[in-house]
Amino acid sequence: MSRSAMVLAGVLLATGCGRGDVAPASSSPRATAASGSEDRAQPPAAATPAASAASPQPAAGPAAPDAAAGAESPRAAHGAPGDPRIEEIRRRYAEIQADRGLEKSELRMDCPGREGSAEVRLHKKNNAVSIAELKDIPPGDGGSTYHFYYDNGQLIFALNDAEPFGGATETRLLQRRFYYHQGSPILCTKKEVWGPADKVESLLNNAPNEPVDCSFAPKVQRLASTVKSGAAGMDDLKKLLCAKPAK
Repeated sequence: MSRSAMVLAGVLLATGCGRGDVAPASSSPRATAASGSEDRAQPPAAATPAASAASPQPAAGPAAPDAAAGAESPRAAHGAPGDPRIEEIRRRYAEIQADRGLEKSELRMDCPGREGSAEVRLHKKNNAVSIAELKDIPPGDGGSTYHFYYDNGQLIFALNDAEPFGGATETRLLQRRFYYHQGSPILCTKKEVWGPADKVESLLNNAPNEPVDCSFAPKVQRLASTVKSGAAGMDDLKKLLCAKPAK
């Protein structure tokens, strides 16, 4: 299926990217640091049913981060509903989202041999990055969008979106969230739904956030640190995203 058809299937990007409640999969051979292809799955017999309503969100931009319900997975970080660190991240996120005075700039990075590209949008206040958006565009289908939120230069929250995968009758949407405190992940969650193209967005918005393994969080953190550097980080971003030459 072509990228344009999948985009019409359900991608809605706010503040330049991001769904209502907002994750990665890629069919390209690019580095897994960006694709998150370890999460790709085959369609189940039926779409994942909606479970619980999403938490309230700002009028613009991705939904406010919400702590996931349920028990942690064996290797999940230690954040949990009611954790004051999670509540502080949500509070700071809301402040950043509400700031309409951020200065915006855009960058683009192309991989050698037209083997993909990336788009970066930086939102700054007093020359400090508050929000960074990264769109990873591999050759062919797939792709992934990230939103990074920083407090005093330190990553506190990341939202990761995968491009829709599948077809009109069975489309997959995947969304992952990463919460950081003092440089370490404290909670990682995931939503994944399958459904008809015209209903899958609603399924995602109403699906629960489930705690998952945080092993992907350090890779997300490296991407966040690289894009925050702006033009100075484009060479390093190329190393993280572009496919390595075959030996």
